[in-house]
Amino acid sequence: MENKFLMKNFGIAFLFLTSIFSYDKSFAQVLDSALANDFSVCIRHIVIEGNVKTKPQVILRELLFAENDSIQFKNLNQNLSESKLNIINTGLFYSVVFNLKNWEGKNIDLYITVEEKWYTYPIPTIDIFDRNFNSWYVEHNHDWKRLQYGIRFLQQNLRGRDENLRVNILFGFVQKFEAAYEIPFIDRKQSFGLQVKVSYIRSKIVAFETRNNIEQFYFDADDFVRKSLVIQSDFTLKPGFHDKNIFTAGYVHSTVEDTIPKLNPVFFLNEKKDQQYFALGYSFIRDNRDIKGFPLHGSYFEANILKMGILPDDNINMFSIQATYSKYFSLGKNFYLSIRNKLKFSLPEKQPYFTQKGFGYKTDYVSGYEYYVVDGQSFWLGKLNLRYRLFKIELNNSEVHSPLRASKLPFALYIKTQVDAGYVKDDFYFQNNSLNNSLLIGGGPAIDIVIFYDINFSFEYSINRLGESGLFLHLSTFF
Repeated sequence: MENKFLMKNFGIAFLFLTSIFSYDKSFAQVLDSALANDFSVCIRHIVIEGNVKTKPQVILRELLFAENDSIQFKNLNQNLSESKLNIINTGLFYSVVFNLKNWEGKNIDLYITVEEKWYTYPIPTIDIFDRNFNSWYVEHNHDWKRLQYGIRFLQQNLRGRDENLRVNILFGFVQKFEAAYEIPFIDRKQSFGLQVKVSYIRSKIVAFETRNNIEQFYFDADDFVRKSLVIQSDFTLKPGFHDKNIFTAGYVHSTVEDTIPKLNPVFFLNEKKDQQYFALGYSFIRDNRDIKGFPLHGSYFEANILKMGILPDDNINMFSIQATYSKYFSLGKNFYLSIRNKLKFSLPEKQPYFTQKGFGYKTDYVSGYEYYVVDGQSFWLGKLNLRYRLFKIELNNSEVHSPLRASKLPFALYIKTQVDAGYVKDDFYFQNNSLNNSLLIGGGPAIDIVIFYDINFSFEYSINRLGESGLFLHLSTFF
C-alpha cells in the first residue's frame, strides 16, 4: 500500500523526505484528500534562519508564494524547487535549505536556512590590458608591461538589501578609475531598481587599426594617448522572477592625441581626435536558467537596442540591435547539452573604427580564433557544447577559521566537446582582413572547472578552419 502510494504521487513522497510531522488519524485523512488532487496546503509561517546580514524581504521576494498562501499539493514540489533556485541565483548564499515542519490539518510551516557568503572583497588585482589571456600570452609574449595593477573592491549586499558597490582602481600604462552602485529595488513592491556607473580611463597605448585581423597598436611612453569618460545610469523594471527590463541613458567623451587620426583617419571618422555623444538603450532579459553562473538546465534570452547620438551636437549617429538566445538540456547520466546563438545588426555602413566590434572580445569569439580580431557592423555567432560531469563534490571547510569560510565549498569538473561557428559582415574594413565576410568554424575538447557556481575555468584545445590549433584559457567570474 505504501509503495503504491509513493508511485501515485511524487509530491507526497517529497513531503515524506522534507517534512517533520506526527502521523495520526487527521494526517491519514489529509493523505486521502491529497490523492484526490483537490487538496491545498496553506503556508502558515515562513521562518528564515542564518541570515545574519541579509534582510528577510530580500529572500521573501524570491519566493513564488507568501505567508497564508494556499498551494495545490501536486504543485508544492515545483513551487519549492523554483523558489529555492531563485534564492540561490541572488548570489548571496553558499547554501539554501528548505524544510517543511509543523503539519497541522492543511497548515504547514516553511523553514528556510541560508548560509551567507562573505560580502566584502578588497582584491589586489593584476589585470591584462589585452582582449584575453591568450592574446597577451602568445601574441604579446606575456609582456609584463601590458599588465594593469591595483585593487578591485566589491561590497555585495550593502545594508543587507542586495545592493552592490564596486570600485576599481588600476594603474600601469592603462589606468582605470571606476565606481558603480547598484540598488536592485527602490520601491516597496520590489519591482524597480537603479544603477549608476562612472568610469575614467586613460591609456598610453591604443589599438588604432586592424590589419590581417591583428590589432595594430600605437604606444607613447611619455603621454596618455587616449582618454575616455563614461557616465551611465540604468533604470530597471523586474515585474516577476524571470523577466527584466533595463532602460539606459549614458554620456561618453573620448579624446586621442593628434597622431591617431593621422595613422587612421576613420578612428573617430573624418580625422577627428575627439568624440562625445549621449546614448539611449533598452534591454529585455528573460532568464530561466537553473544556476546563472554555470547553467545546466533552462534557457536565456536577451535583446538590446542602442542609439548612439541623441542630440544635434553629438558627433556620432549609430543604431544597433543585438539578440542572444541560449538553451540548456540535461540528457541524463551526467550529460548536458547547450546551444547559444547571438545576432548583431548595426547601421550605418560607415562607422568609427573603435565602435564596430565583432569577434575577439569577451565571450564573443569562435573557438580557435582567440588570437584574431574580426570586426564588422553585423555578425552571427553560434556555440554548441556537450558536457559530461566527471564529479561534483562539496568540500568540507568547517574546520577553517576565516571570514571567507563556508561550511561546504561546491566544486565540479566537466569534460566537454564544443563546436563554434560565426560570420562577421563588414562593408567597410574588410580589404586588409581576410577573416571578415568569411564563415569561421572551430572547436575541440575542453575541461571546465566550476567553483562556488560563479567561478568557471575553461581549458580548451581548439582547431580552426585555417588548420591552426592551440590550448586556450577562459575565465568567468562574478568579479
